[in-house]
Amino acid sequence: MRQATGSNKKVERAGKMERLITYQNAVNGGAWREVAQDIVAVPFWRPEFCREVIAAADLLNEFKPYGPDVEKNSAPGQELRIHRISPRFAENYERHVQEYIYPIIRKHWWPITIGKVRMPFLVRYSGDTQTSMDPHHDSSLVSMVVRLNDEYTGGMLTFPRQSWNTTGIEVGEAILFPGKVTHVHWVSPLTSGVRYVMTGWFADASTEPHDAVVAS
Repeated sequence: MRQATGSNKKVERAGKMERLITYQNAVNGGAWREVAQDIVAVPFWRPEFCREVIAAADLLNEFKPYGPDVEKNSAPGQELRIHRISPRFAENYERHVQEYIYPIIRKHWWPITIGKVRMPFLVRYSGDTQTSMDPHHDSSLVSMVVRLNDEYTGGMLTFPRQSWNTTGIEVGEAILFPGKVTHVHWVSPLTSGVRYVMTGWFADASTEPHDAVVAS
């Protein structure tokens, strides 16, 4: 009986990983909206898919601060690049972004041109690792942050110049914002639970980032 139960769990895990890798039932469509000055909210992933992303990331258990951020004291976080989960998953993410997110960026920030998708990363906040993030700008032309869960309190992504935070953003929704100068942001202290988000950075069309999802 125990062997059958263990075997069933392995099959279930394999099925979930296959759905994740192939992006099955991932996309959550809907209308996008401007929620604050030059901050756009977009339905991106289904909540069920977000849970599968978190489960796969926790199974890897490779969250750690990104070395260059630590060296530069540039708001390091507990991060995991999504290609570590699966290169195919990262490529499907890039395809989704190019087909769905790029047209929104081009329309809202016209006549902007976007280049490579830089390698997205999951960020984990917890009481035993890291509960907040210092004020900073991103190394991106446009940034995207997807809320992956809501089983926590505190830990809100906060934009002081826009007098706004992510309190009203739903699980699976992404926010888009300019990465530099005008949109300094931080994460307020987490007070309970564990918070997961996924961050994606989009490069300028004139640059070739070394960490592009698809290099060529």
